[in-house]
Amino acid sequence: MAEKKRPGLFNGGEVMRSLFEGGRSPLSEQFLRWKLWGRWKEYVGPTIAENSEPVGLVRGVLYIWVKHSVWMQQMVFLKDQIKHQLNQKLGHTVIREIQFTMDRRQVPSTQQEQLRQNIQQIVGDSSADDL
Repeated sequence: MAEKKRPGLFNGGEVMRSLFEGGRSPLSEQFLRWKLWGRWKEYVGPTIAENSEPVGLVRGVLYIWVKHSVWMQQMVFLKDQIKHQLNQKLGHTVIREIQFTMDRRQVPSTQQEQLRQNIQQIVGDSSADDL
């Protein structure tokens, strides 16, 4: 017999989903970037995916690495369409702006350190040091 859920109680999956997808958690942007990376081909199509990759998501700005300058120009023309399509796939407005780069070093580097600090804050121990 299935256990009846009491009002106001959430199972572990619901709690994790709200932490990562709700947009209120410090981890949510990194989860969404990971989700974008994992489904990039599905979200933007095989041709664009073959020539680009999401490499950062910081405060609503999506950084996309582009393989070649010709593709950079093409992506600039498709920028608004890509932003709209990605927000639609994610279910709410996550991406306010898109910046393209051919140099991955131009993506804000504090992202990994910020993620490590956020994990330590949530978990409350030093296990995030291994990341």
